[in-house]
Amino acid sequence: MKTFILLGLLSLTFAVSISNQGTLSNPTSRVERIMTKFMQLSEMSTQFNFNKLFDAIDQLSAQLKQSEVDENKLFDADFAQYVEDQAFYTDLVTFYTAEVAQHTEDLRSLNNHLESYQQQLTQRQEELDRTQKQKAQLEETIRQNEITYNKQISDFNTAIDVLDQAIQLLSGLRNPVLIQTEQDQLKTLAGKFSSINLKNHRVLYQPIIDIFMQLAQNNLANQDLLKKVLGMLNGLRNSLDGGRNALTSNYNSERAANLELLESYTKKIDALVNEVIPMLQDLIANTIEQIKVKTELLNNAQANLDEAKETLQFIEDRWVKRKAQHAALLAEYEKEQALIAQTITVLQRGGVRRQ
Repeated sequence: MKTFILLGLLSLTFAVSISNQGTLSNPTSRVERIMTKFMQLSEMSTQFNFNKLFDAIDQLSAQLKQSEVDENKLFDADFAQYVEDQAFYTDLVTFYTAEVAQHTEDLRSLNNHLESYQQQLTQRQEELDRTQKQKAQLEETIRQNEITYNKQISDFNTAIDVLDQAIQLLSGLRNPVLIQTEQDQLKTLAGKFSSINLKNHRVLYQPIIDIFMQLAQNNLANQDLLKKVLGMLNGLRNSLDGGRNALTSNYNSERAANLELLESYTKKIDALVNEVIPMLQDLIANTIEQIKVKTELLNNAQANLDEAKETLQFIEDRWVKRKAQHAALLAEYEKEQALIAQTITVLQRGGVRRQ
């Protein structure tokens, strides 16, 4: 720019000089006009001192050279800053890329754990429901077994009591002719035997019922028959007593096994309700919270990574522009220096020199 100013000053000098000399003939071409002006300037070179003009040209050339030196220094400083910034943000991109990858992997692992805990919780809740139903069914079985046992024991006790009454009655018969009271008692005992609900033992006491009815109808107390009947009654009583004992033993054994199983159900339900399910629920809640925190960390890391990438790209783009600017400035300086040299040559050819 200063070079063009200098050329402008030279043009002004030509104009003043020509105006002082008067109007020249009009050249027919631009080249002729320029040559005419330089011929006039050459003729005037002995009349004017152009040292200040050459000093100004030298000063402008020196300023251009210094500007070029300053630009090179600034460019070197900008390059050093570019290298530093590029390394810094490249490291940031590497760091945040690794951080995003780690958070992503952690999230994948946490989601897998969450899915596993939720599946386990569903399984344990189903197990709890199943165990509660099993417990309820077993409690109903125990209740029904107790009802059945009490009914069967009552039947056994009733049968044994009837047998005891019959044995006592028949053992006391001494008169071969039965009186009416004894006949009625025999009929009553026969009726009681008929009402006993021990089907498995009916084959044993049905003959006794028949004998009771025969004795009651015949009104005779045959001692041989009585002994036979008493033997049958005692045998039946022993059989019933053994059946009652076996029933009690089996019932107690089955009840003990059911109570043990019931206790295991109770313990299992307590463990599921008070320990396992709450633990899984806590794990699920904690894992969900960890996922929230980890997701936020991932989002922050991703935002930092995007920002670092954008900044790095900005640094690269800025450096490309800076290199282009540097090349343009150097070319401009070189062009201006060449123009200055060309101006000096033209002046010297026109006879304008230092004095």
